[in-house]
Amino acid sequence: NKATQELTAPGSTFKPLSSITALTEGIISEGTHFFCAGPFTKISPSPKCWISPRGHGSLNVVGGIANSCNLFFYNVGFNLGLTSDGTYSSAQGIEKIQKYASMFGLGETSGLEISEMSPHISDEDAVRSAIGQGTHIYTTSQIARYMTAVANRGTVYDLTLLDKVLSKEGDLIVDMNANIINQVTEVNEHTYDLVTSGMETMVNSNSRFDVVANAGLQTAGKTGTAQQSKTHADHVLFAGFA
Repeated sequence: NKATQELTAPGSTFKPLSSITALTEGIISEGTHFFCAGPFTKISPSPKCWISPRGHGSLNVVGGIANSCNLFFYNVGFNLGLTSDGTYSSAQGIEKIQKYASMFGLGETSGLEISEMSPHISDEDAVRSAIGQGTHIYTTSQIARYMTAVANRGTVYDLTLLDKVLSKEGDLIVDMNANIINQVTEVNEHTYDLVTSGMETMVNSNSRFDVVANAGLQTAGKTGTAQQSKTHADHVLFAGFA
């Protein structure tokens, strides 16, 4: 069952969570802009934006999400790791990424009542982890659960496939309400507004989603491409809400 038993890096579907982390930790604000010219030269070897050798120019967090700019989020991962003396500590950046990924449910299985592989929050390379690479690996059901928590602004549920269990006479035996496993209180409404705006812009600027707009649905989402291996095609992902 690919939804629960195939593990994948989240790729750029992780960028909304990186944005929430950076905004809540105070390392960026709505007015923070990073300039993308292609390569990211603050670490070596230097990773590149997917648009390289071109660049996206100057972007804030809304534009970073909408354009899925790797350079914006490389800067986020790097700045999460900046210590008080101005040096870069990948371990510090990873600690903050892990904190918020756990808060949004990515540290455990999604609650579905069928066999599901265990997730792993990245434990190395804060710069690349901020774009959903590093050693992140999740099922798509786990990514969907995290995105649900973004959509409802902080309520993390155990997902359930079942509505209720009835006897053959139709009497209620069990009502399978989804249990709340965490209520994220650290993130403010303006942060969710910025992240949702970037995700709405991403959908509205992509002609592949015209059918959604034409159906009258207001939709927010994030595409992602996750590298698997040289012998396995990339995973192409989309996570969002309407």
